[in-house]
This record gives sequence, structure tokens and C-alpha cells, in this order.
Amino acid sequence: MSSPSPKLEFVSTADATCRGSLRDVLLSAMPAKGGLWVPTHIPQIAPDFVERHREASYADLAEAVIAPYFAEVLGPAVLRQLCQEAFNFPVPLLRPEGYKGTPAERIAVLELFHGPSAAFKDFAVRTLVRVTARVLGDEFPQLTVLAATSGDTGAAVTEACSGVPGVRAVVLYPRIGVSGVQESQIARARPGVVALSVDGTFDDCQAMVKRALADESLRRRRPLLTANSINPVRLIAQVPFAFHAKRLLAPGSRMGVVVPSGNLGNVGAVQLARRMGLDVAALVAATNTNSPLPELFTTGEYRPRRAKPTASNAMDIGDPNNLSRLLAWREGGPAVSAVTVDDKATLDAMRRVRDASGYILCPHTAVGWKAAEDLLARDGTKLDDVVVFGTAHPAKFPDVLQEAFGDANASRFPGELPAPAPIRIGNDFEAVRKVLESEAGFGR
Repeated sequence: MSSPSPKLEFVSTADATCRGSLRDVLLSAMPAKGGLWVPTHIPQIAPDFVERHREASYADLAEAVIAPYFAEVLGPAVLRQLCQEAFNFPVPLLRPEGYKGTPAERIAVLELFHGPSAAFKDFAVRTLVRVTARVLGDEFPQLTVLAATSGDTGAAVTEACSGVPGVRAVVLYPRIGVSGVQESQIARARPGVVALSVDGTFDDCQAMVKRALADESLRRRRPLLTANSINPVRLIAQVPFAFHAKRLLAPGSRMGVVVPSGNLGNVGAVQLARRMGLDVAALVAATNTNSPLPELFTTGEYRPRRAKPTASNAMDIGDPNNLSRLLAWREGGPAVSAVTVDDKATLDAMRRVRDASGYILCPHTAVGWKAAEDLLARDGTKLDDVVVFGTAHPAKFPDVLQEAFGDANASRFPGELPAPAPIRIGNDFEAVRKVLESEAGFGR
């Protein structure tokens, strides 16, 4: 980085007088006066930052990117250990074969799904749990990490928290809408994990999590920490993705980035990287039919809606959490666009890519691939490469593989999938409250 940054402090997107330290943010995920926490200062990278880190390991690159946010609070040695532990799996950039001589030869997939839960959320959640343990562990002997999930966040949270002394994960997920693989990852029985199968949508789960986080009587019993992307630590942990993609391309490449987007944390992380000085020529949030973002960017009207199940289930979000952050970093900064890709186009992209190259996209990455094709058709003369964030292993979605290819086993999951054992509840906040007030998950 070009120069030392001021001490880490956060401010609400809704009220500039509402500020907090990292400890404050971990203990109060939602600012008291509304909005979301963002850093008060965005550090700037040196012009040669990418070149200087071209040969570094991913863990070393990530450490350099997030150091201005966390090094002063955690200490350089702790930050280094954290990054080495959290980012200990490969992050390859692959170009599916079969496209030579076509615009699609410029599309590459950044595979972010080689961590323990086989989804990109591993990076952020593994960072969050380690930061939380360092900042709050001595002060609070029992910590509850609370999350709503439409699929991948819950798996990453349970993997990161399971077996950690003094920490339990309480995860809410919609009974209909997650795949069998995802449910096994979220809800299989293990120490430190309480999975709640909710009779409702992801938006219902998310609303109950927000209600719990705002409930003073619950928070007085023990800290409630959110692992959802409203927690800024999670978003900051994803900022290195764009830096990593950039350094894997030829020097001087005009890079576009397409991010499959639901709650908008990942696309917000790329926009934050741009505000730090990373050269990204185009940024597209690729959404499914549930997202209000394309309409907002086109008409200026924000109309959240009740999410309906789609093939890209982890993006089935009709009122995205991170909108205020994305808008804050978009205002006065580089342009961000948003597009909608429906299920027909998603399944078609999965088939076309497999037919051309043998490469299998998960449905979310397929949304991104279709958006990348359209970006090249629209602005191809301005771009040398388009990087699509590959968000999850395709084998997590056997039902979609069956629909796309007639073969649920077209891709094989790389791990064990025991039977899930959730607590089934209605769309009922009082049931969530009872779990949070109990000792469930703490091993008693």
C-alpha cells in the first residue's frame, strides 16, 4: 500500500454521526440509527501493487490487501497467521476450452469454491470467525454466530464454527429452496451447530435474523454476531478476489468482472477494490429474476419483492442486504451495471458451455457466464478479458444438473454428505428466540 492508513473506524451509511470500532461492529452488526457499517477511510493502493504481488501466494496477497483495515487492530503477526489459516486452498483462474476464435475465448472463471464448503463464502466466513475470536474471545466465553442463508453462506458458517470452543453457529434456512447437498452441509449434526429449517423464504429468515440482532434483551444474554454479509468484516475479506483476478491476467489487460449477485456483498467488494485504486474496466452484477437491482439502475425506482425459487437458489433474494453499501461506493466512483438472467438462459448457458468445452458451471456461475457473453457483445472492444466469479461447486445443485443435462451426477461433490438433522420451525420469531436463549449448540 502507498501509505499508512488512519486507525480503523466504521460509519453508518445512513448517519455519519454513528461511528464504531471493529469491536463495536462485531457486537452490533446493524448501526443503531439504520444503514450499514462501512470503513470511514478507504485505503489507496500503490500504482505497482498488482505487479509487486504477481507471484505471491493467495494468502500473502490477501494479507497485503486487507492489512490497512485490520493490521493495526489485530497486529501484523496475528493477521499473517489468520490469512495463512483462512486461505489455505487453491484459487485458480480457468478458461474453458472450445472457444478459440470467438468472443467467449476472453471469458475466464475465477474458481472460488475450493474451500471446505465448496463455495466462495468460505473466504469471508473463515476470516470473520478468526477475527471475532481474536477481538472478542477473551471478553466473552460464549459467542453465537447468527446467519440466514439461501444456501452457501450457511454451509460456510457451519464449517467455520463447528468444534470451535465457546462458539456456536445458529443458521436459518428456507425449507424449500436449498439443494439437498446444501442442506446436508448446513444441517448435519455436529458440535457447535444449530440449524433451523424455516417454513418461509430466505427473506423471512433474513428478517428474523435482523430482528434478533436488534433485540436488546437477547443481546444482553450473550453476544449475537452476524455472519451474513451485513457484517463488514465479511465483505472486506472478499476484496482480494478482484486483485487476484487482475494479477492472473496479462499486464495491462483491460479487465471486466461479472459477479453472480444476490445480497450484493461480493459485487460490493469488487467496487470497494476499485475505490482502493484497482483498475477494473467494467463491473456487472449478474442477478436472477428476483433482484430489484437492474430495475433500480434502469429506472431509479427500488421495489423489493418476495423472492421466488429459481435455478440459482443462493441468489433468490428480493431485498438485498448490501444495497446501501454498493450505492455508497458507486456514487462518485466507477460505474456498476446490473442485468437479469432468467432460468431458461441460465440452463442454456450451462448446456452450451459443457457442449463446447466439457466444463460444468454451477447455475449461479452460469448466470455470470451469460452476463459476460452479453457484456462482450455490448462492450467487447473496450475489454481484453472478462472474469466471471465462479461461486460454487456445480455438484452442490444436483436437481439443477438433472434439469440442465438429464444427469444429477454430471458433477460429483468432493466430500461426504450425511443426512441433515435440523430443528424445523414455522415462520416464527419466537421459536428463534427460544433457541438463542437456550444453551443449544454449546455442548451442554
